[in-house]
Amino acid sequence: MVVDRSEFNTRAVEWIVSTIRQVLEKADYCHLMLAGGSTPLPIYQQLTEDHDLPWRRLILYFGDERCVPDDTPENNGFSVLGALFPSGPPEGVTIHRMCGEDQPDEAAQAYESILPEQIDVLLLGMGADGHTASLFPGSAALDEVTRKVMPVIGNKPPMQRLTVTPPVIQQANHLLLMAQGDDKADAVRWALQDGTVPAALAKDGDWLLDSLAGRSISNSPAE
Repeated sequence: MVVDRSEFNTRAVEWIVSTIRQVLEKADYCHLMLAGGSTPLPIYQQLTEDHDLPWRRLILYFGDERCVPDDTPENNGFSVLGALFPSGPPEGVTIHRMCGEDQPDEAAQAYESILPEQIDVLLLGMGADGHTASLFPGSAALDEVTRKVMPVIGNKPPMQRLTVTPPVIQQANHLLLMAQGDDKADAVRWALQDGTVPAALAKDGDWLLDSLAGRSISNSPAE
């Protein structure tokens, strides 16, 4: 759906909360995979400020990580958890962080070993080039059908990263891709109408776009 920029964060929070609760109506736990980057951070802040989620029943994962020290703002785990839990994680929540500070191949294998068969709720962002998670245009990881997590080289610093692969995205039970800003408009069209960029992997999920990012589409799955 395309919404006014002023409504973007609230609509994202509403989707996340309602979907988590939907999962928990039928299961003891919800496996929630979080997106990094700048777009979701205010959404995460609003999520924990406005809603008292049953954190003991949530298991948190990350869709990608930059291979940087774990106490720097470029680290997704550091920035995302700081936005979600400024006073520290609530008691009982389970957090599985990608260890980007470790040797990439070993870190990817270790993370793959703890992923569930399917992610219940998967949150994704998108770059202006159409990348999602750390699946960039032209990446060999886009052809992966067996492994769930791989080390990859991005097209902007920090170059070395870890990312989930297409099967994780395509097999998620519920998926929300979030994009805002005029610089994302072409990538939205490439993904939803042309299918030529990595974010097209998520085209069967739900899309939340602000009016600038969604200006170039019509009658798409995001409407």
